[in-house]
Amino acid sequence: MRISLDGLLVLDAIDRKGSFAAAADELHRVPSAITYTVQKLEQDLDVKLFDRSGHHAVLTPAGQELLKEGRHLIVAAADLEARVKRVA
Repeated sequence: MRISLDGLLVLDAIDRKGSFAAAADELHRVPSAITYTVQKLEQDLDVKLFDRSGHHAVLTPAGQELLKEGRHLIVAAADLEARVKRVA
């Protein structure tokens, strides 16, 4: 599978925070790790996910679609983790 949960979490943080640097701060990572994750995802999917021409990272239509559906997966993964912990 070419889409990782980690990649979706990174996209979500960039979108909410408005920049790669702010997302790195929130996720307790160095900015280069955020950039690498996005570049890897873009390469794997062969699409551009962000328009980086301005001061803020803006999702392309492909990035918007990936994040829209990806947020459902993020929520589902968090719910699954909570259910597993309750059972344990």
